Amino acid sequence: MTQGTAIRSLMRQLGGSIGISILEARLTQNTQIAHSRLVEHLRPDNPLAQAPFLTPPFSLTSPAGVAALNNEVTRQASMIAYIDAFALMMLVVIGSMLFLLLVRSPRRSRDAAAD
Repeated sequence: MTQGTAIRSLMRQLGGSIGISILEARLTQNTQIAHSRLVEHLRPDNPLAQAPFLTPPFSLTSPAGVAALNNEVTRQASMIAYIDAFALMMLVVIGSMLFLLLVRSPRRSRDAAAD
């Protein structure tokens, strides 16, 4: 009984660690992908990235404005990546809930029912 409990605990810890590692890798990768997608249209020749559409703290001409713009894009890219990570976790939970349909309660033997 104790060896079974120890192996179960080890597998649970190992599965949790692997799951966290995979999720963190996906989060980092999705943040970088979303950041590059959001930044690809922020160019000085884009009319939507000019003065009336871009509020005063953000600017493509000053270093402080570019840093503020990069900070905002990184914040939004992180949010997109977190939404994708939670969607992945939801799919894993729904997928594992389908396996609950395969779990059945043990059948009682006739000897146990007679007692």
